[in-house]
Parts: sequence; structure tokens; C-alpha cells
Amino acid sequence: MRHVKSCAHKKVSTNNINYKSSYVSQSQTVVACALDPTDAISKLEVKEKVFNMMRGDQISFVAKKDLLIVHYGESYLKSQKRERKEYSCSSKIRELARLLIAYRTIVNDDSVSFKDLLHPEKFDNVVLATRNISGFDPIKKSFQSPSIAMHMGTSLKTVSDELIHLVLKGSKGFKCSSPDESRSWRQDIKNFKKLVESRWNTEISSVANKDLNEKRWQKPLLVPFINDVKIFREETLKFAKECEQLFLKGTDTDVTYKMLVQCTLALLILFNRRRIGDVQYLKVNDYNSETKTNFQDFESALSEPEKVLTRQYKRVVNGGKGSRAVVILVPQLLQHFISILLENRHKYIPVDNQYMFAIPHSKLKWAQGDVAIRHLTTKMKLQNAAAISSNKLRKHIATAMQVLTMSKNDCKQFSKFMGHTEKTHEEFYELPIDIYQTAKVVKVLLMMEKGVPSEYKGKSLSDIEIADNEYIEDNFNDPDQPLTPTSENATAVERVEDVNATAVERVEDVNAIVPEDDNRNVSALTKNNHTSLHKKNNLLNKRQGWRTEEIDLLKTHFRDFINKSTYPSGSQINDFIKATNSTRSVLVIRSKIQHILKQKN
Repeated sequence: MRHVKSCAHKKVSTNNINYKSSYVSQSQTVVACALDPTDAISKLEVKEKVFNMMRGDQISFVAKKDLLIVHYGESYLKSQKRERKEYSCSSKIRELARLLIAYRTIVNDDSVSFKDLLHPEKFDNVVLATRNISGFDPIKKSFQSPSIAMHMGTSLKTVSDELIHLVLKGSKGFKCSSPDESRSWRQDIKNFKKLVESRWNTEISSVANKDLNEKRWQKPLLVPFINDVKIFREETLKFAKECEQLFLKGTDTDVTYKMLVQCTLALLILFNRRRIGDVQYLKVNDYNSETKTNFQDFESALSEPEKVLTRQYKRVVNGGKGSRAVVILVPQLLQHFISILLENRHKYIPVDNQYMFAIPHSKLKWAQGDVAIRHLTTKMKLQNAAAISSNKLRKHIATAMQVLTMSKNDCKQFSKFMGHTEKTHEEFYELPIDIYQTAKVVKVLLMMEKGVPSEYKGKSLSDIEIADNEYIEDNFNDPDQPLTPTSENATAVERVEDVNATAVERVEDVNAIVPEDDNRNVSALTKNNHTSLHKKNNLLNKRQGWRTEEIDLLKTHFRDFINKSTYPSGSQINDFIKATNSTRSVLVIRSKIQHILKQKN
């Protein structure tokens, strides 16, 4: 798919004849303009900038022939400013063309145009067509492409507004014979739009969003390995320095220049954890113009090492996603590589190309960051080369930030630097680290089982240490056996066995404390695992109370623990049971110690 999109010389087969895809696309453009009775398509900007770069297939041909889809693409181009607007425009009008093709298949009528879809009576078929192109499975209620299903509603509302605009203006192909006809048509379009606004979430978006979220958390957490990042950086620096030597010797070629561009671009993305577009679209003028705030009062708030960092790293402001200003920090070594590129730029790059990372003899005026990273990873031995990408690197640093204790202002500044809001940072970039999350949250859950000891008051989770398996032993393990690392399956089996053993132990405790008259009921309880919870509660409610002598003996034996407001381990409680011939279990004794500690506090 990537090859077809980027290579104009990829051959495709049409009616058993081989054509180059650019020729097929150009031929489709000529035919679409010739078939247009209004002669409006040939005069639009979208025809000049987008049509010939589109893939030469049936979807593109349908998009080029439909007058409303073409006008939608024209309006989209007018509203955009970024470099890749032609590619995004092509993607959007192709999506509408796919919807139109699916609708034609449902109604079995190839003469239907997109403006015919925007009618309240056609809403159900439009929903069905959207489900078809997004791969909806009605049994599993899942989508192959849930994102298409979600944003198709937005596209339909935008196209509805575009059609109302064309009808009001009386544009060619959208003129009405009378004001009443125009009014009726516009009302139908508005009613269709109201249906999309009120019903699209119920029919499509709600399930698609749930499916998308489920697929997101079901995917494994794929972030780069630290060793892979180090290897990538070191090897890329080695390639860049080799190119530097060739420039110093005067034996450089266009291949050398291209390699140094790719290395510098990849290292800059890696260091800043930036989106590829934030870096690859950097212009020479923006790099050379340094916007630095002269605010000496603020500098006094910085430490000496921080002041050194501000002098060693060049701060460049570039236009990012959504035309937001994004900051790129350039280390001194990368500044040196960029200076080499600027010195030799006149040899390989045309004067009218204003982009810093331009590639010699390329159809694009800028280098592609993702292509550069993939190209470099093929030259290295990495454990997981697929994880080295700008998006995963951004998630990697956002996830790592969770380990640090950052203030709200620090998080705000970090989010601004990354080029998104704090909400976006938390919802889409911060990923749960399973080991870190489990270790921290389990502390809270285990403490809730026994109550929070006074010694932990005012402490963070990182400061709390759980020693001697004091919270784990009574719940899932034999008190005399230490925890040993096992596989997940073995651990699961052991936990089931431990739970069963605990259940038997509790029944034996009931036998020891229930009066003799009720022993028959207890025996029945041990034989029948499905005894009702009501009967169990009746038995447990008849346990013996603690005698004063027992409590005094308990306080004397565990005096040190009680004074420190801590709990003895399971093995220490077992030693007490053996020494005193107590009939009570470890769990019962520990619960009593907890009660004593609460009375003490």
C-alpha cells in the first residue's frame, strides 16, 4: 500500500493492459472533466493539485466524477494551510467515494450521485453503507475500521453544509427551477443533517468508539526498549560522523547528503520525541531566526546547571499540528550536522526549496521522518525495530513521566512542549505500566484488607515498604512457606490450592469454637461445598469470645509489635500458637492484634 501511494511508476493492470499509475490517474481526470456537463470541475483548484496525485483506481474515478464530492474537496483545500493538505484532501474525498459506491451497491443503481444521498429517506441506507465500508460485524458488534465509522458522521454534516451553500448560490449543477424547489431541497438537506446529529451516535459512533477503545487496551503495550534507543542513537551518530568525514575530504555525493539529512532528522525526532511533521517541515528561515525571550528576572530563578543547558541547546520554534507553535531543542552536535548541511546545500538542493531537511532528486520538498527512521533501523540489530517510531517514542516518554513526581505546572509545561493539551497527554499518551501500576495499587488494596497502620500516615506509596509478605501470607499462601517466583499458570494453581486450604482451615476453626450441639451442622458443612451462605453466617456468629487471660497473654507475647504499631508475620503467630497451645487460627489472632492496635490509637 505504501509503495502504491508514493511511487508514480508503480504499474497497475487495467483491462489486462499495464499502465503507470500516474498515467491512469491523469486519464481519469481528463475523462471526469469531459463528462462534466457543467464544466465546473476543470476550473477548480482541487483538479490541479489533487486529482493527478490520486491513485488510479475505481474509487478515485468515482470521486472525480461526482460534482458534490469535488466541491467538498475544493472547500477543504481552501480551509487548510499545512504542507500535506493535498494528501489529506485526497483521503477525505476517497472516503466519500467509497460510501457512494457502497450505497450504489445497496440500491443497485450506478446513476446515484452523492447529493441524492443527503435526504432523510436515504438515511438508513447511508448508515448501512457506512457499516459496509467500515467492516461492521453485526454478531460481534465490531468494526474492522472503527475510526472511519466514527468520523464519517462529521464528514456527512460538512458535506450537507457544502450542498446547502451550493444550492443557495445556485452554482452550476445545483440550480433549482423555482424558489420553492430550492427551499424544499434545502429543508430536506437540513433534516438529513438533523438525523445525522441525533442518530449517528446511536447507529454508528457509540459502538465504534467502544470497539476502538477495546482494541486499544487489548493491544500489547509496545514501547521502545532502552537498549534499542541507545543502539539506534549510537549507530545513527556513527553514520552521521562518517558522512561528516566525507564532506571534510570533499568526496561527498548526493547519497552522502541524503544520508546526513536522514540521520540528523531521525536524531532530532528522537531527542525531542516530536511528531515527524513537527520536525520534517522545518524551514531554513525558521531555524536561523532565533526567538529568545530576554527576561533576566526569570533567569535568576534557574539553577546554574539549568542556565548552562539554556546556552548549549538551540531553541527553534516551528509550526506544528493545528498551526500550533512547537518548540524544537537542538543539541550542539546536531547543530554542527545542520551547519554542514547548510554549507553544502547549494550543491544538491534547488534554491527555491525552503525546507531544512530536503532530499536531493526527490519529488517531495522535504524528507519524511518515518521513512528515515525505518531506513536507519534496517541497518541495525535491534530487539524490536518496529517500536522505534515517533508516536511510540512520544508514548514512551509520557509513560516514563508517570514514575517521576511532577508538579501540575511541570506537567503543563511538558504537555505544551510535546504539542498537546494536558487532557490529551493523560488520555492518549500516558500508558499504564503494568508492573509499576500493579506494584503501587496492590499496596493500597492489601492495606485495605487490614486497615492502614498509623506508621504509614502521611507517606506516599513509594515510601511504604511491605516486608516479610505480611499482607500476602494470610490471604493466599501457607504462613510457613515463603513466596517463590513461579510461572503465571503455576501461580494460579497455587492460589487456588491456597484458597481451598484456607477454607478448610476456617471450617476447622468453626469446629473448634462452635458448641458441641452444633457440631453435626458443621460436619455437614465440610461435606457439602454448596451450603448456603446463610448457614455459614449462623455458624460463624457462634464463635467464642476472647477471655481476659488470652488477651493479656497475646499482649505480652507481641508487646514489641504492638508498641511499634506493626503486625507479626504468619510464622511468628504460628510460634505463639504452638507455645500456648492456642486453638485459634493465624487469621483470628491477627485480627485481634489489629483490634488491639485500633484501641491503642
